[in-house]
Amino acid sequence: MHILYLHQHFAVPSGSTGTRSYEFARRWVKAGHKVTLITGFYDIGGLDSGGGLIQRQRIEGIEVIVVGSKYGNRMPFRRRILSFVAFMFFSVIAGLRVKNVDVIYATSTPLTIGIPAMMLKLFKRIPFVFEVRDQWPEIPIELGIIKNKLFKKILLWLEKTIYTNSSAIVALSPGIAEGIKDVTGNSKPITIVPNCSDLDVFRPDIDGSQIRKKYGWKDKFVLLHFGAMGKANGLDFVVDAAEKLAEDKNIHFVLIGDGGEKQKLKSRIAKTGLDNIEILDSVAKAELPFWIAATDVSIVIFADYPILEHNSANKFFDSLSAGKPVFLNYSGWQRKVLEDNNAGLGGELCDLEQFTANVRKLYEDKELVNEMSRNARKAAETSFSRDMLAERVLGFIKKTIVRLRRQNCELED
Repeated sequence: MHILYLHQHFAVPSGSTGTRSYEFARRWVKAGHKVTLITGFYDIGGLDSGGGLIQRQRIEGIEVIVVGSKYGNRMPFRRRILSFVAFMFFSVIAGLRVKNVDVIYATSTPLTIGIPAMMLKLFKRIPFVFEVRDQWPEIPIELGIIKNKLFKKILLWLEKTIYTNSSAIVALSPGIAEGIKDVTGNSKPITIVPNCSDLDVFRPDIDGSQIRKKYGWKDKFVLLHFGAMGKANGLDFVVDAAEKLAEDKNIHFVLIGDGGEKQKLKSRIAKTGLDNIEILDSVAKAELPFWIAATDVSIVIFADYPILEHNSANKFFDSLSAGKPVFLNYSGWQRKVLEDNNAGLGGELCDLEQFTANVRKLYEDKELVNEMSRNARKAAETSFSRDMLAERVLGFIKKTIVRLRRQNCELED
């Protein structure tokens, strides 16, 4: 089977963002399939840069076509729109040149990835499977990023059009699946495949002692956030928690990453004089296991918008795989995973009292930390293995192709 994979923000391990598409694609190649992946240049994706509107690279057997669009998390809104438009144009041109394709697999965000997927489906007359990572445009609308009424209507129409024209849909969480059904009804096959745990990369046996020594954490109880620092992440909540827990100098928060809110967070910490929280620069995903190993608990934080409770954040699954308890400042399906497995704690959305009480609870009970650590790794192995979930998506793609071929045969008869 030849899969044409569309992902504008494709990343490899040398980058500093999620690598779901890379991990799935290389496993599908290993399983004997051909994968051609079309992407753009993402500033934290780790791809080699170069000249030309269309470049070709071969990465672990994946035929990667990089088109001449660039994207960065710090880009202003208008430049992001231009990036999306450029990618749509060039990816269609590149996709039309790829021969003997059996299926298109397109992953959001951005939502606009569905436009070249629909066009290539039309031209090539093959199935199109759409992977929905976030509820767009509902999230930016709820966050107040998109305010223009006409633009909202256009994006909501585009969302429905893409869902309707897809052959099947992969949702990354139960809440996202329900959001899709709200738009499409029950007319479209949907499967839920969350983000995954890389069991060979993030492991409990990795030694993070050198990092603890370098940063002077010693016997401190260290809570780590790693990843984006944007409006949706709501990391002011962590600064609030650090202020509330400032009297205990052995509780220490570490934020690693980048994003539009980073400088504002730094300024606030400096202004308040807090010494129990620090912000560090992004690290490559290949280095991240050592940072997680150097800490006691991972934290996954979101701003006070209920729609964000449906997320499927990579950091959640990386932390489970590393054998670290996870603290959430929200509820939803991930809280249920943690509490059903005794692998961490969730809470009501942005409830500071509840969150800080959870921090104190684990800080004072090392045996509970150890128990949750063991349970976190076990949950990763039994429910979120990358190998298992990549195979599940591949099986769903195969079933989609078979189902549509049967339907076509019935129509011809």
